[in-house]
Order: sequence, then C-alpha cells, then structure tokens
Amino acid sequence: MKKKVLSIIFIVLICTCLSITSFAASKMPRLIDDADLLTDSVESDLLTKLDSVSEKYKVDIVIATVETVGDYTPDEYINHFYDANDYGYGKNRDGVLLLVSMEERDYRILSNGLGADAISSDDIEDIGEKISSYLGDGNYEDAFNNFIEECEYQINGEINGFPFDFAKNLIISLAVGFVIAFIATGVMKGQLKSVKKQVAATEYTKKGSMQVNLSNDFFLYSTVNRRKKQQNNSSSSSGSSRNVGGGKF
Repeated sequence: MKKKVLSIIFIVLICTCLSITSFAASKMPRLIDDADLLTDSVESDLLTKLDSVSEKYKVDIVIATVETVGDYTPDEYINHFYDANDYGYGKNRDGVLLLVSMEERDYRILSNGLGADAISSDDIEDIGEKISSYLGDGNYEDAFNNFIEECEYQINGEINGFPFDFAKNLIISLAVGFVIAFIATGVMKGQLKSVKKQVAATEYTKKGSMQVNLSNDFFLYSTVNRRKKQQNNSSSSSGSSRNVGGGKF
C-alpha cells in the first residue's frame, strides 16, 4: 500500500514538473491584435510570416495593436510590452516590435539586441515613413507586410551582408557619368575648330612687353596646424543596445 501511495505521489510530481516546464517554455504569439484591426485570415497569414522570418534569422519580429496605452507614454508602453512578454531570442533578446495604438493613432518601433544592430534609429524612421501612409489609410495588412519585409531585409543584410545594390548602382552611375562627360567634351571640342596647336607661348605675348633680368626663389615661412586626434573610448557590444522611435499616422 505504501509503495502504491509513493508511486502515485511520484507520478503527480512528474506531471506537475512537466506542466511547469511546459508553461515556462510557452511564449506569447508574435502577433497580438487587441485592437481587432485584422480579419482572422489576414491575422493567420501574418502570424505565419512573422514566425517564419523570426525562426529563420533567430530574431523575434513582433506586431501588436492596442486600443490605448493607458497612463503610459507610447515609448514607455512598448518597452514594458517587450520586456513583460519576454520577447527576443537568446541572451541579448534579439528582436523587433511594432506597436500600433489606436486611441491617439500612435505607432512605435522597438529594435533590441541584434535587431538594434540591424535596424538603427534612422532605419526605424525610414520604415515608419513607409508604413505610416498605409496605417493612416486603414490598410493595416499592407502596413504590417511592409514592416515584416523591411525587417527581413535589414536583418538579412546585417547577418549575411547586403546584396550588391551599392556596387551595381555605383557602376551604373559611373557609366552614365562617363557617357555624359564624353558627349559634353565632344561638343566643346567641336566648338574649338578655329584654335590651332601652339608649340611655344610666344604667340600669346607681346614682343618687348616684358624683360626678365634676374630671377630668384625665396622661401619665406611655413605654417603648420596640428590637431590632437580624439580617442574613441566608447565601446558597445553587439546585441546590447535598444532603439525606439515612431510617430503618428
């Protein structure tokens, strides 16, 4: 009887431990539409896309919509939301979060860890400009899809290096510049047909107008300006930073 009771207690303890482990491993979804801006089908498609990109790069890409941020400022709310829901991959909690609050029509973007390395404050501003018009028109599906695509592009570039867009654009610019310069110099050359090549400079001086009896070179003085090189003592480790920015829509 004792053995049976002990066995039951042991099984209960195992089940309890398993449930606790399962609860600890659970995570909030990467799409939370508390403001009810999306249809069920759109929400499902976006969540699939968010999960796919997040798991591919090991950087949480999250979208959250709320009716109000309450007594918080939007910046305070997005920081609290990210931390309270334990978003972010790894010890540096790499991730990017888009928050949309309908009460004051605010949006905020937070990038953390590797997400912050990939998406700087300037990048947040650029992404905001691209999605704010969609948000303002009530086209939330396109706004969120654009957000995901921009995040994937920036994170992929940070991890794997950006595509050769810069080199390609540079080559095209140089080629166009060369063609324009060639045409311009050709036109100018055509306008100088009356000018003949001169071997010496005598054709450009009036005889007897200048006589040089003595010439010398004198070194007078020199001025040297020196500036102390500033030492960069600031240090930051990858994955330790956080950027937050946004605006109205």
